[in-house]
Amino acid sequence: MIGEELAIYFENSARDALGYEHVEGCLRLGRDGVELVFDEKDRAFRKTPAQTVHFTYLEVSRLMWVSRWFRPKHLIFQTRTPERLADFPGVEAGRVDLFVTAESRADAAKAPALLEFRRSEALLAESDKRLDRERGEFESGL
Repeated sequence: MIGEELAIYFENSARDALGYEHVEGCLRLGRDGVELVFDEKDRAFRKTPAQTVHFTYLEVSRLMWVSRWFRPKHLIFQTRTPERLADFPGVEAGRVDLFVTAESRADAAKAPALLEFRRSEALLAESDKRLDRERGEFESGL
């Protein structure tokens, strides 16, 4: 699991009867961060390009897999920087529900554990940098 990268595909259906705000995309948990790629399919005659939003592991505050019987399976993705998700339809205070496709459900179930592992690696690296910086300041003061 350490060298693993996950790609979770989702499809959020339209939020109204006219078919507006239908979103398809992918959530990728890579080595260096999280990437949310989404495409809004809201109008037949207007094509919008796919948007990509990058997050560091320290910016993601929550990733939770919700799998209940007879209910849609989804990931709850929440970030500490809600302004970056301003263009995503249905976002509420930096929180997005991503309805996972059937092919990606196994990867989606692994995603919260992988996120916690990567976040702990990022915290450790940040702590090491801070200690090295403080150590350098201490040694220069001697």
